[in-house]
Amino acid sequence: MDERLCHAPVGIIETSTSGHILDINDTAATTIETAAEECREADIRDVFPKSAAGSLRAVFDEAPVPADSFEEYYPRLERWLAVDIHVDGDVLVYVRDRTGHRETEETVTQLQQRLERIQRINGLVGTVLQRIIDASDRTDIARTICERLSGTDLYAFAWVGDRDFGEDRLRMLAATETESEFPAAIGDTLDDETLLPAESALNTGETELVDRVADDRDIPRRVRRAAFGEGLQSCLAVPLAYQDTVYGVVSVYSNQEDGFSKQERESLETLGGIAGFAIKALRQEDLLVADTITEVTLDIRDNSIPFVRAAEENDSQLTMNGAVPRGDGSVICYLRVDTLTADLKKTIRNQEAISDVRPVRADQDPLLQVTIDGETAITTLNAWGATVKTAEYTADSVRLVAEVPPDGDVRRMVETLNETVAESTLLAKEETTRSPESVDAFRDTLGDRLTDRQETVLRTAHLSDYFTSPRGSTSEEVAETLDIAGSTMLYHLRRAQQELVETFVEARHGPDRPNDTRS
Repeated sequence: MDERLCHAPVGIIETSTSGHILDINDTAATTIETAAEECREADIRDVFPKSAAGSLRAVFDEAPVPADSFEEYYPRLERWLAVDIHVDGDVLVYVRDRTGHRETEETVTQLQQRLERIQRINGLVGTVLQRIIDASDRTDIARTICERLSGTDLYAFAWVGDRDFGEDRLRMLAATETESEFPAAIGDTLDDETLLPAESALNTGETELVDRVADDRDIPRRVRRAAFGEGLQSCLAVPLAYQDTVYGVVSVYSNQEDGFSKQERESLETLGGIAGFAIKALRQEDLLVADTITEVTLDIRDNSIPFVRAAEENDSQLTMNGAVPRGDGSVICYLRVDTLTADLKKTIRNQEAISDVRPVRADQDPLLQVTIDGETAITTLNAWGATVKTAEYTADSVRLVAEVPPDGDVRRMVETLNETVAESTLLAKEETTRSPESVDAFRDTLGDRLTDRQETVLRTAHLSDYFTSPRGSTSEEVAETLDIAGSTMLYHLRRAQQELVETFVEARHGPDRPNDTRS
């Protein structure tokens, strides 16, 4: 062998046309893990390690030996080798270790596949979220989740459990349509002592991941057998929760072991959060239209409550006559105080749970608008789906009145509240039946509250498209039509709008103001 080939960085084996090795350089001997001196005069088909395809042997079995190139995996070496055969009288076999390159290619391919999967999952979750926002009830939400998640090759099965607050258990609300016994196995074992992943997620409020369902002895045996029969190997159970209240659980099954990457879990947890918010909103909607409601009165003892602390430090009493959830977890509260002082405003503003304080009225009948975004009794009850009607804050306690959803478990609500505050006591619980107000009654009530001038201004503004966007008439044009000053028109219009809004709000929620301050 030429001296330059002997020291080449590439493995080179020189053979006769019959395959007998004439020479081999050290690089080739090292690459195929053999001693150079033992190879000379031996048949290359005996010395060269075997691959699954046996390409090198096939080449030397031909006569004459043809030029060829191939790349194969050699199990004994645990390496990928690239082999190039050149024929020019004698035969030169070039050997290169391609294991590192192959591993890099496989890593890149896996990352690309993982990225494509994540993109598909995110697209799927996005589609589900759009459908959830438009859902009409909890069953619609559950069916949407199951249909969309199991309607692709990403996941094999999904089911949604709805939390029964009265008994604090899961009930199957929807599942992937299948002829297998798997849904029945889940439904029949929901009350077993051995918990399903979904039940564990309900109890902990945390996502539960099972990489190998069939091997997990913590799962009921019937479910494990049914999952094995359907080829369901891994499971992810995600709480449908909003602000620490779990309304249900979605369980997703994959036909692969370790079928849920970290990114997938995060995407599905986002789905759980949005679904939890949608369910909570529907519960509050149910409360608004329910024929029967439960009104509870609570006594809460906790000096760390922002408004209790403010009452204590300023020797005053604060009355909340309305709370409006903002949709992002925050609640806007409207507080009445006897006297609005700079110290009182400062005390409220400096509380950690308070994000904004604005005086609505500072002189006569002072009114404060306060936004709470920390964890307090108000935000906890709001997350539960209750509507806080009134609250009286004194130096050591708060007495609070709230309406609870028709399916709400008051005992569980109080237990949840006690996780936020030092102590809460249920003072009263009363179920009342609403008598829906007729359209005629609403009109009569509003007619009694509007003066003739207010009704004239309001109707003229409406008919002249003052309230449309863009406006068909300006305030000046409406005033000119009525032959009154612009400031007079706006005064009567604002008063009429105030009466309209108050009549509507009181018809839906009851009076928000204890004293009538209208003129």
